[in-house]
Amino acid sequence: MQIRGGAYVSFVMLNSILVTMASFAVLSTLVFLIFPSVSIYLDIGLTAFFLIIPVLLGILVYFISLKLPSFRAKARGKKINLYLAYALNFISAMSSAGVTPTEIFKSLSKQDIYGEIKEEASWIYRDVTLMGMDVISSIRSNMEITPSEKFKEFLQGLIVTVTSGGSLKTYFMNKANQYMWENRQEQKQLLESLGIMAESYVTAAVAGILLLLIVIPLMMIISGDFNSMFLYVLIFMVTPLVHIGFAVVIKSMSQGA
Repeated sequence: MQIRGGAYVSFVMLNSILVTMASFAVLSTLVFLIFPSVSIYLDIGLTAFFLIIPVLLGILVYFISLKLPSFRAKARGKKINLYLAYALNFISAMSSAGVTPTEIFKSLSKQDIYGEIKEEASWIYRDVTLMGMDVISSIRSNMEITPSEKFKEFLQGLIVTVTSGGSLKTYFMNKANQYMWENRQEQKQLLESLGIMAESYVTAAVAGILLLLIVIPLMMIISGDFNSMFLYVLIFMVTPLVHIGFAVVIKSMSQGA
């Protein structure tokens, strides 16, 4: 996030105050002007409840905004892990050609196909070229801010290999094979989970709802106490919510794949 920590906290506090003031103005207008104009009068308890809502909204916005950087960091970490195995194949190929680590990160920083790993490589190369740091110090600096534990582990191994005089080509190839194997295992687990979700979807969202639509109205007709409101709730509220719930779960599962 292109903003300093102190500035972001000030931004969060300002947003919370603005939300509190705006919601207080809206609810005050609603309670003291609009409701009385249509002959709706609230007792003291409900009035106090409506006036407390702006404070609760401000507090909610404050804490959600403070957690937003953490959420974004976790999302970046997942994207880095997603492309890490493929980026390591690229790094391994360049290392086999005798390219230095600095040039590897320079080239990697220009590859849009590797997503967030491109940004991580850009920070490392920036520290070397613009900040005057050596490549080891630049990698150590990046290790402290990267949100991906797998990428941090890779950088740590890279430092150990360079400082101990080991073969970078061998290290890159071994890491590429390791992460590709882990990636295949994760893909297998995802496919198994999606299979379970598909069976659950057919059972709950299709067959289950059809069963309710057939059995419960039939029982109402037999008992002589038919209530159409239940069908409206089932069709227009329960059914969409079930489908939306499955869609959200499947999307969240697929984002890390």
